[in-house]
Amino acid sequence: MPTKKSFVILVMLLFLSACMSTHPLPQPKRVIEPSEVNGSIKTVDWDIAVLRYRYEGQGLNYLKAGVLPVFIVFKNKSKKQPYILRSEIHGISPTMGEYLAYSPDETVRLVFASESFKQTSRNVLRSGTLGAVVGAGLGALFAALGGNNVVKGAAIGGAIGGGAFSLSKVPEAEQRLRNVIAQEVRTYAWKEDPIPPLMTQMGYVYFPAQKNIQKVLLTVRTNSTIDTYQLPILSSY
Repeated sequence: MPTKKSFVILVMLLFLSACMSTHPLPQPKRVIEPSEVNGSIKTVDWDIAVLRYRYEGQGLNYLKAGVLPVFIVFKNKSKKQPYILRSEIHGISPTMGEYLAYSPDETVRLVFASESFKQTSRNVLRSGTLGAVVGAGLGALFAALGGNNVVKGAAIGGAIGGGAFSLSKVPEAEQRLRNVIAQEVRTYAWKEDPIPPLMTQMGYVYFPAQKNIQKVLLTVRTNSTIDTYQLPILSSY
């Protein structure tokens, strides 16, 4: 027969498990209209806008981790299939020159080596939850532009929910955080595949932070044309 004390403990455990954060559901990701952004490029065939990453106060601060994520939105209005190579996307600083973009793998290595990542790891291990980390970095822009009632932290589809670290050993917990951030960097990275007719593509390219990068120089290629554009990095949508 269970004692009164054990019954109370059981009820408390059931109550706590019901209150724990669950895996967030995927949220709607509205397709951004680059033509609505002041400072975007508008041509007969396509519209292009470049937006600056902004830290929202939760999760990993990529800027402090040494990386400036820049969000490119490309709307193909033509029947062509343009593409943009990452090697042909340069960040321009008015004081420090031009910079090539990091690859997603280089970005991950820089983030993991940063003090910002170490501090975020300590905060996650202390709180025992990933709920404020998943999607709170790069996914936050998708969430912020995705319509009403979008939950921050759900933009990446809920890779790991709250309470994921409560019973984990420290090395396992750190590795899970690494996996989440690496997935986020690669998931939201700009894809070099041809953009189908009448479709919009969105994605990040990653530049070094603290270099005063204000503009992006990029080349749009098709089977028959090559066009290069210089766009300002806009702070808001």
